[in-house]
Amino acid sequence: MSATSNFLINEKSPYLQQHAHNPVNWYPWGDQAFEKARKEDKPVFLSIGYSTCHWCHVMERESFEDAEVANAMNKAFVSIKVDREERPDLDNLYMSVCQMMTGSGGWPLNLILTPDRKPVFAFTYLPKHSRRNMMGIVELCSSVDELWHTRKDELIDQGKKILDALSAARNLKIDDPISPDLLKSAYSDLDSSFDSQFGGFGSSPKFPSAHYLLFLLRYYHRYKQKKALEMVEKTIQGILSGGITDQIGHGFHRYSTDHAWKLPHFEKMLYDQSMILSALAELFSITGKDDYQNAMVETLHFLKEEMKISEGAFMTAIDADSEGQEGKYYTWTMTGIKSLLGDRDGEIFSNVYGVEPDGNFHEESTGRLTSENILFVANSLEEASETFGIPLSEIEKIIGNSRKKLKSARLQRTPPHKDSKILSDMNGMLLWSLSKCYLSTGNDAFLVEANDIAAFLLEKMILPEGKIMHRYISGSAEIHGFLDDYAFTIAGLLKLYEATGKDKLFKTALKMQEYLDRNFQSEEGGYFTTEMDDAPLKTMEFHDGAIPSGNSFEMQNLLIFSIVLGSDKMYEAAVKIAEAAGKSLQANPSFYLYMLTAVNFAIGPSFNVVLHETRPSKEELRKLSQVYEPRVILSYRKNARQDLEAVSKNNDNGVLVCSMKECFLPQKNVREALSLIQKMSSSS
Repeated sequence: MSATSNFLINEKSPYLQQHAHNPVNWYPWGDQAFEKARKEDKPVFLSIGYSTCHWCHVMERESFEDAEVANAMNKAFVSIKVDREERPDLDNLYMSVCQMMTGSGGWPLNLILTPDRKPVFAFTYLPKHSRRNMMGIVELCSSVDELWHTRKDELIDQGKKILDALSAARNLKIDDPISPDLLKSAYSDLDSSFDSQFGGFGSSPKFPSAHYLLFLLRYYHRYKQKKALEMVEKTIQGILSGGITDQIGHGFHRYSTDHAWKLPHFEKMLYDQSMILSALAELFSITGKDDYQNAMVETLHFLKEEMKISEGAFMTAIDADSEGQEGKYYTWTMTGIKSLLGDRDGEIFSNVYGVEPDGNFHEESTGRLTSENILFVANSLEEASETFGIPLSEIEKIIGNSRKKLKSARLQRTPPHKDSKILSDMNGMLLWSLSKCYLSTGNDAFLVEANDIAAFLLEKMILPEGKIMHRYISGSAEIHGFLDDYAFTIAGLLKLYEATGKDKLFKTALKMQEYLDRNFQSEEGGYFTTEMDDAPLKTMEFHDGAIPSGNSFEMQNLLIFSIVLGSDKMYEAAVKIAEAAGKSLQANPSFYLYMLTAVNFAIGPSFNVVLHETRPSKEELRKLSQVYEPRVILSYRKNARQDLEAVSKNNDNGVLVCSMKECFLPQKNVREALSLIQKMSSSS
C-alpha cells in the first residue's frame, strides 16, 4: 500500500476502487479490519454504497477525500467500505438496522459497529461539519470517540439489543396467507394512493415500481377490474412520455424527482430496465398496443448499445453524473438545440419535448434551476402538427431526424461512468424479462439476447452442483451467490425454458433450486439472504422494495416447479414463504406486491400447458400471446409429472393441461387447451 492508497487498492469492485485513493484508511469487509479494531480497542466506521450512487459521490468529495475528515476518522475508527451490490446481505442487514433506528434509510449507508460487528449508530449522508441540525462527520468522530472510552459497555449492550430486536421481528407468522382478502386489501391501498393525473403512486419522488403494475395486471385478470388496467396504462404512459425515459438514447432513469415523471434522477440501473420490460410485455399481451411493443424494442436497443459486454451478459448500472455534474450528459439548452437543428426544426423539437429558453432542469442536490433542459413529451406530434401548420408525416420526419442528430451530438460528450461488473441476479432478472418479451411478441431479437445471457450464466457463473457465483469481473467469477442470484436466475431459466423447450435450462434451474433448499432454506419457512457466516445475523428479506425480494421470486419459482412436476412438497414450501413473511403481510399487503402475484397463482386456478414439441412454433406463440393468462405455465413432455402418463398414453401428440392437482385429457392444439383453461377458470 502506497502513501496515496489504502487497503482497497487490490479490490475488483468499481465502487471500492473509487475510494482506493482516499486519505481515509479504508479496509474491505473482512477479518483483518475487525481484528485490528479489537486489538486497538476502536469502533468500526462502516460505509456502504455503490459506484453509480450520486450522494455517495457527494459525500466522498466533501468528506472522504478531505484530509481533516480522514485524520479524524483514522484516529477514532477502523473504517470499512462495502459495495452493496457485491454484498447485498450486509446491505440488507445494516439497512434494516438503519430503518429501525432512524425510521428511514438510503445510500450512502453509514454505521458505527463494535469490533464484533454489532451496530451502535446508523445514519446516511452527513456533511463535513454540522449544519442545520445535521451532525457533521468531524463532530461525529469526536463524539463517538468520547462515548467509546466512557460508555463502551452501554454501546456494546445497545448493539446486542438491536440485533435481538431484528431477530425477534421475523418470528411473527401469518396463519392463512393464500387468501383473496390480501389481494383485495393491497388493491385498495394502491387505489387510494394512485395519482390519477400523472399515473404512479404517491407524490414525489416517484419510482417506476413495476412490480406494482404486475400485481395490478393480475388483479385485472382475476376480477375484471378495469380500473386496475387503467392505473397500469396511465402509469406506463406517464413513464414513457416523461423525462424518466431517456427520450434520445432510450432506457429508463432511476426515478422522477417530481410527481409528473418529468425531472429524473439520472442513474440507469439494469434492474429497472428489466422490471419495466416485464410490465411492458404483459401490458402488450393484454392490449396489443404498438406503443408498448415499440418501447420494448427501444429499451432492447439501449441495453445492447450501452450495457451489454462482449461476452453476452449486461453490466450493472450507468452513473447519474458526468464531469462532476448530475445529468450533464442528458440535458440541453434551447440555444444548443437550435444550433444543431436550425431555428425551425429546433422550435418544433422544443415544442414537442418541453424545452424552455431558461431551462426546466432543477439540479437535485441543490434544487437550483439551471439553463439546461431535460427532455419529456410536452406535446404530441399531432398537437405540433396543428400548432405549426405542418402535415403530421413531416412532423414525424422532423422529430425522427432531430433525435438522431441530438444522439450523435451527445455521443461526443464525456459519458457517465459505467459500473461494468456483471451480477448474476440482475442478469437472471433480465433473462426473465427478455424471455417474457419474446413470449408476448414473438420477436426473435428478444430471444437472441435471452439466449446470450443464459449461455453466459451457464458457462461463467453456475457451477455443476447448482451453486452460482454472484459477481463476474475481469474474466473471473467470484463471491458466493446470494438468494437473489438463485431466485432471479432460476426464474429466468424457467421462463426461457417455456419459450424454447431446452431441457438443460429446466434441469439447471431444478439443480439450483435443490442447492438453494439445502443451503439457504429456513426450517420455519423462507430463505436466508446468504449462506455465508461473516455477519452477526443472517437476515431474511420478504418486503418488495425497489425490486421484488428474492423470497417473493422464490415463492413463484416453487409454484412453477410444483405444477410442472406435480410436487406437493414444493407447493407447501411456497406457502411457507408467505407464512414466514409474517403479520406485516397481513397488515401491509401493498409492501409485498410481487409476493402477492405468487399468492394469486397459489389461489388459482392455475394451469400447466404441456407441449409435445421441443419448442413452441411461431403459430403457437402467436395464439398464446393473444391471450393474457398469468396463471398458465408452459412445459414439455421431457420434464412432465408422472400423472401425465395415465391421461396421455393413447395420444402422444396432444396438448395436455394440468392443474395443481390433476391432469386432463389431451387437447388437439394450443387453441383448444386455452379454451379449456378459460372454461375452467370462469367456472371456478
